[in-house]
Amino acid sequence: MRQTMQDLFQYVKRYPRRFYRGITFLVISSITTTFAPRVVGAAIDSLSSGTMTMQRVWFYIFGVLAIIGTAGWAMVMVRRTILNASWEIEFDLRHDLFQHFSNLSGTYYDNHRIGDLMTRLTADLNSVRMMVGVGIFMGVNTLLMILFTLAQMATLSIGLTLLTLLIIPVITLTFFYLLRIIHRRYERVQEQLSSVSAMAQENFSGIRVVKGFAIEDREMRTFRALNDEFIRRNLSLTRVDGPLFPLMEVLFGSAISLLLLVGGRYVIGAGGDLTIGGFVAFVLLFEGIQWPVIAMGWIGNVVQRGITSWGRLKEIFDEKPDIADSDMTNYNLTDIHGEIEFRHVSLYIDGMTLLDDVSFRIDAGTNLGIAGRTGAGKTLIVNLLTRLVEPSSGQILIDGRDIRSYPLEVLRRHIGLVPQEPFLFSDTIAENIAYGIPERGDKDAMLEHARDIAKLVQLDGDVIDFPAGYDTSLGERGVTLSGGQRQRTAMARAIIRDPSILILDDALSAVDTQTEANILEGLREVAQDRTTLVVAHRVSAFQHSQHIIVLEHGRIIEEGSHANLIARDGWYADMNRRQQLEEALEAA
Repeated sequence: MRQTMQDLFQYVKRYPRRFYRGITFLVISSITTTFAPRVVGAAIDSLSSGTMTMQRVWFYIFGVLAIIGTAGWAMVMVRRTILNASWEIEFDLRHDLFQHFSNLSGTYYDNHRIGDLMTRLTADLNSVRMMVGVGIFMGVNTLLMILFTLAQMATLSIGLTLLTLLIIPVITLTFFYLLRIIHRRYERVQEQLSSVSAMAQENFSGIRVVKGFAIEDREMRTFRALNDEFIRRNLSLTRVDGPLFPLMEVLFGSAISLLLLVGGRYVIGAGGDLTIGGFVAFVLLFEGIQWPVIAMGWIGNVVQRGITSWGRLKEIFDEKPDIADSDMTNYNLTDIHGEIEFRHVSLYIDGMTLLDDVSFRIDAGTNLGIAGRTGAGKTLIVNLLTRLVEPSSGQILIDGRDIRSYPLEVLRRHIGLVPQEPFLFSDTIAENIAYGIPERGDKDAMLEHARDIAKLVQLDGDVIDFPAGYDTSLGERGVTLSGGQRQRTAMARAIIRDPSILILDDALSAVDTQTEANILEGLREVAQDRTTLVVAHRVSAFQHSQHIIVLEHGRIIEEGSHANLIARDGWYADMNRRQQLEEALEAA
């Protein structure tokens, strides 16, 4: 708990005035609330002694109304300060958490289920807000109410106050014991909720696969088993959480019975000197702290849930990105021209050699082709250049500088990447193309620019056939489009950024040969002033490349121009003959 409070204090201290004012209003509310029983007791004593007058009746009535009104107004102000601040803190936490998610490396998401992360971003974050808002509000209110009430009780009867002090610890220890059990069971509930959310998210995202294999019944059985376990864990929690408040009521009822026994003797003069009004005031004061003490159980429940949820969120905050800016980062570097050099770069993962002593150099504005079989290491070169992974040995330079000297934001801003499996958002085609533009500016100008780029990648002809044109809304992950249309949309999104380095990572695999030729012809104009890396399986994709490297088992086995590699009659030439034969057979 101490560590949780220290962590969250960094957010609480951003709103000091709201919390100071809120606690001040809590003090006002607590003090005024404890005076109401004293006024009622004084009125009863006045009646029993025969000194009550109509003037006094109105005085006591207006006194009680003034006390209740002041306490109510103060409580409203508390909600407008502390509870409002808790929403602000939730906003700050969500913002920081989302920013941290954005900074984490791709490998983190490879090893964590998205449904689990979404649960932490929603349910766990809400539990933390309840703790820093309602938890602080009710906790401070309970503490003040108990302190001020005990002070008022002591002025009425020391004996009954001491008896009260013996009763409250029993209630407190009981509820703390139950809270320890609640904490463990709530943690298991949240873990199971993450599993349920993760499976639901995966099934919704992959619904076509589920339906395609006709395994809906199997998935339903699996989900039902997860859901049944979630219900079982919730019922286990409820068996401890549910009796908490009724148990407190029973303990308080027993305590009042004991007070009636002892206090009644004091009133009749057997062992003490207490008036009827004083005894009534004491009982009303004790009943006044009944809810605060009972609320301790609820507060403890909120706090325990908040601590558990913060622990789950803290696990995310404690994760560090595998790749980040370092001491060698030069933040004065803001531009990239596009000269690329790999010097004896090797990459080892889990004892496997993925790249072995790869070296090549290309000038800015050059078109580099990267060929090779599946798994040869082509995409790894792309990942190294975009710093999605770091080399195990060797050095990568851009414009003669070590790639690590560039801030990550600058490096990636100057690279336009079209991945093998493009991801499109559930938005319009125009918005997906314009996604990479830092400053949108005029919407009409943006749309016109998007259309120009779409023509360049042979997408415009398809889009104008859609009923809504560029305003066509895409489904989840762009399923409305075909594979080739998705690739061309992603290509347009990369080109519209006007990057210094353009990378096409097998981005033409889903288009036919003629469309590929048209796209490559259109890219010649775009690629004139920028470095272009084309990763492909089809040799025809390298017809405009000034330099080509061929990878095999992570090593460069051939490199040179298209004509040189054909003349060498090696792997590249053999692949060229095979693909030409396939095209001839298809044409026939």
